[in-house]
Amino acid sequence: MFNRRTLLSLALASPFMASAQSTPGRSAMRWVVPFPAGGAADVIARNWASSYSATSGQTIVVDNRGGASGLIGIQAIKSAPADGSVLGVLNVSFFTALPLMLSQAPYDPAKDLTPIARLVTSTVVCCVTAERAKENGWTNFRSLIEWSKKPGHQLSKGSAGNGSPGHLLIATVAKRTGANILHVPYRGGAPALNDLLSGQIDMVFDFMPALMPHINSGRLIPIAVGSRERSPLMPDVPGMGEFADLGLADVDLQSWNALTGPANMSPAVTSAIAQVVARSATPDLAARLKSSGLVLATTDGVESTRALIAKDAKFWKEMVQISGAKIE
Repeated sequence: MFNRRTLLSLALASPFMASAQSTPGRSAMRWVVPFPAGGAADVIARNWASSYSATSGQTIVVDNRGGASGLIGIQAIKSAPADGSVLGVLNVSFFTALPLMLSQAPYDPAKDLTPIARLVTSTVVCCVTAERAKENGWTNFRSLIEWSKKPGHQLSKGSAGNGSPGHLLIATVAKRTGANILHVPYRGGAPALNDLLSGQIDMVFDFMPALMPHINSGRLIPIAVGSRERSPLMPDVPGMGEFADLGLADVDLQSWNALTGPANMSPAVTSAIAQVVARSATPDLAARLKSSGLVLATTDGVESTRALIAKDAKFWKEMVQISGAKIE
């Protein structure tokens, strides 16, 4: 639980936080997920809410606000009281890529949001079917890229949609390597995966949870991950940093999520929330997240989280510019 000094600062900074912590469960926090239930962000929020509640005694309601590319959820967070009663579970793309892809962004992440603490990180994995790999001699990611550069050859790559991380990454890979890759956008990752399994497209770069059952069954072969280093969840699969000769040495797609509040939150409130996040990052939570293809990874407060956004922003901007992705 919080120490006496922290509770006193909270009492001055936020009536909600003070009452919620001194009387566990009396006032529920609301965590907004800007996507429908069942997706990766929802899994992150519900696992973290369970651990956060166990640590603090605070009741948390997960509120799915899907639609409009996440902007409905963003508006709910942006317009919330600055007392910690309403927070959001937001992907790094909301701070870096999405505003660049909108013709008129209805929010400024630097001014309208307070990123309190990172919760998890993940990356995408490039998969091909075992049948197509055998047919074309794709023994690894390098051979896949080299195959696509031969006269008359073209790779078709499915993604969860225009502007999705998979789309942004493959456009960057194609530009950097000179590969001939056709992007095929779908309405979500599931139809792209179905077409991959049925042989309608050649490859996907998508997040691990949906692909893992097919990787484990042997139907799909993972040949690279989108992060620079190998993922601890797939230590045998090379990262982009291992393809420096292809121009990919600095490619590092880290798709992480942060617990985020509206603007003008007091340092006392954000510090208190970050402290609970740190104490809630338990081995049990890490194991539950790992089973969903996610890596537990936290930051210790607003400043370190903003620094992480600033570090990643350049690469996300490059991906958006190369892809030319626009969201209307």
